[in-house]
Amino acid sequence: MTLSIGKLSGLRRLADDRGIFRITAMDQRNSLKVLVDPANPNSVTARQLTDIKIDLASTLSPHSTAILIDPQYGAPQAIAAGTLDPHIGLIVTLEGENPRKVGEGIVTTIAEGWSVEKLQKMGGDAVKLLVRYRPDLQEAAKQNLEVVQKVCEDCKRCDIPFVLEAVTYALNNQSKEDFAREKPQLVIQSAKDLSRYCDLYKAEFPGDIVPGADRAALTRQCQELNQASIQPWVLLSAGADIDRFAEALLIACQCGASGFLAGRAIWKDYVKIGNSTERRAALKQKAVHNLGMVSHIAQRDALPWFQHQSIKLPTPGDFPPDWYQSY
Repeated sequence: MTLSIGKLSGLRRLADDRGIFRITAMDQRNSLKVLVDPANPNSVTARQLTDIKIDLASTLSPHSTAILIDPQYGAPQAIAAGTLDPHIGLIVTLEGENPRKVGEGIVTTIAEGWSVEKLQKMGGDAVKLLVRYRPDLQEAAKQNLEVVQKVCEDCKRCDIPFVLEAVTYALNNQSKEDFAREKPQLVIQSAKDLSRYCDLYKAEFPGDIVPGADRAALTRQCQELNQASIQPWVLLSAGADIDRFAEALLIACQCGASGFLAGRAIWKDYVKIGNSTERRAALKQKAVHNLGMVSHIAQRDALPWFQHQSIKLPTPGDFPPDWYQSY
């Protein structure tokens, strides 16, 4: 199916002129509280979170093709403060902070009172939804799929791109070693199940970048992920150290990823600085360097999103003078 004009416009806003996504995430909420105060995350105030997000937006948005930010502590505040680079895209989070438990499964919920329509109304270029997903937990997987399908339909109706992030997790009492063994197939199956419903799929690296890891096996796993993703995909960082993320990104881009959508790997070591002046200085010096390092990899090795096999772009001839009457 030919890409709609609204989704085309939105996706172009998120990428550079070569079609590569270099997107910085700063939509973290609960996990950001833990970074700021590991001993007492609930003591972190809304003002603290907003100040950090404004600093992140002001220092990193000029070096990104888009940013991903939340509607509670970040998006309207950064817009009001004038700290977003006006030339980049804006992706806003749709899910709430508190998913539902269904047995051992986790089901995403939309933030109460929030919607695709409101997100677009306030200036978002794309919608992002996080789903914590295990295909083997059938009831939770079914309910998550229903949420994804609803957001898919809402985004089609509003003609705005849908960015879907899928993250898997260990079962209760599952050992770290057992989870590591099954993670690659969980990540790949998640892409098979979910990527058809979005316009850009945000995927985990299927393997583990550890000393002595089998590079050939990691490459095969990424190739399988690339084949499984029905839409263009980008790599998330999952809070990995920057060197590990850079290595994972290199493999992913060489296997077909169209860039990255990463946050903590780029800036996690600097947001815990309490003084805003010192925090901004560290972000400008160190986080911008981290972002530049992974941007270089993506620009060199990633597949332009519009070259993905699923993409069929419209042409000027597809739009007669009265096209909008049926739009």
